[in-house]
Amino acid sequence: MEQAYHPDPLVKVRDLEVTYITDNEDFRAVKKVSFDIGKSEIFGLAGESGCGKSTIAFAINRLHKPPALITNGEINYNGTNLLQLSEKEMGVIRWKEIAMVFQSAMNSLNPVLPLKEQFADVMRHHLGCTNEEAYARAEKLLDLVNIPRERLSEFPHQFSGGMRQRLVIAIALSLNPKLIIMDEPTTALDVVVQREILQQIYQLRREFDFSVLFITHDLALMSQLCDRIAVMRHGEIVEVNKAKEIRNNPQHPYTQQLWASFPNIHEEAEHISVTEDISA
Repeated sequence: MEQAYHPDPLVKVRDLEVTYITDNEDFRAVKKVSFDIGKSEIFGLAGESGCGKSTIAFAINRLHKPPALITNGEINYNGTNLLQLSEKEMGVIRWKEIAMVFQSAMNSLNPVLPLKEQFADVMRHHLGCTNEEAYARAEKLLDLVNIPRERLSEFPHQFSGGMRQRLVIAIALSLNPKLIIMDEPTTALDVVVQREILQQIYQLRREFDFSVLFITHDLALMSQLCDRIAVMRHGEIVEVNKAKEIRNNPQHPYTQQLWASFPNIHEEAEHISVTEDISA
């Protein structure tokens, strides 16, 4: 799988294994997975539910709790093996260098705090800035995701699902990270809002030059956004290639089956590229 490796990598994952330790039998959720994420690249990780996509995302940020354990491999970020860092050292990298957008935007936001406090909490902790400085930056971040500044004092329940997802993306951008991990960022959104979120991600990546690990089970959706795509099955990567090749000439039988599982509406939509819309 030569396409698994990138000539200018920001992240290098090598032979990664994640095991869930149980009383009865240990279960390897991720099995010797290797891939690169290039600088300024949008790298997709696709596959059915339970194949290990989110497990890899949590491993990169070292967010696993027992019974999950990283039992083998290396995760190199900018030349540093993250698995060799202390928890304190890793705490500096999380959010500031590697941010994450979790699956459920509503669960990622504190329902009892106004948005401005949730933005400020991240920036105070990592940047040591004052509340006024944090609020001013939060207003600029809302501009980036097309949400009016005056709504900064509102609570999460006052926003629609698509707006909450954009708010979580804005918080992830607050420290100018070099990598943003997006775990099913468009789940439970209708197709129109999904497209808006994809366009937003593409525009922000182009403006701020960060890399993205984009995770979803929707291969057709992913093929519109990503530069390269890795397809997972049963904890293993079975194919990695450029998005265009994955779409037009899938090599592995499982990738072919994934494409065959989509209804005809996806076959029509796959030719409408997010990137083409933006550059038009």
